[in-house]
Amino acid sequence: MLSKPNVNEITPRVGNRYQSVLAIAKRARDIEAARVAKKAEAKEKNAELKETVVEPVEDAVDIASKEIAEGKVYIKINGKYSITPESEMERELQEIQHEAELAQKENKE
Repeated sequence: MLSKPNVNEITPRVGNRYQSVLAIAKRARDIEAARVAKKAEAKEKNAELKETVVEPVEDAVDIASKEIAEGKVYIKINGKYSITPESEMERELQEIQHEAELAQKENKE
């Protein structure tokens, strides 16, 4: 179950709640598939060394939701990105410009 970030925090990045849940599920499956492959590879290597590997336990759904909320993963819906890297950069640039304008106003006063 998602607690932080929740679906409501991810929705603006994706479009709607339904697409948010689908995006989280798809990314979580990718993460889990990578874990299984890495674990199989580690077992092959450790069969020779006879060591045990202790993995940190974090749910793939939690990892996926954090990645989407932080903008590390871009979601494609019907062949188009919901938020593109370019639009994300433009938003960040606008925030920086706004902060600079506020700083200038404070310095003048």
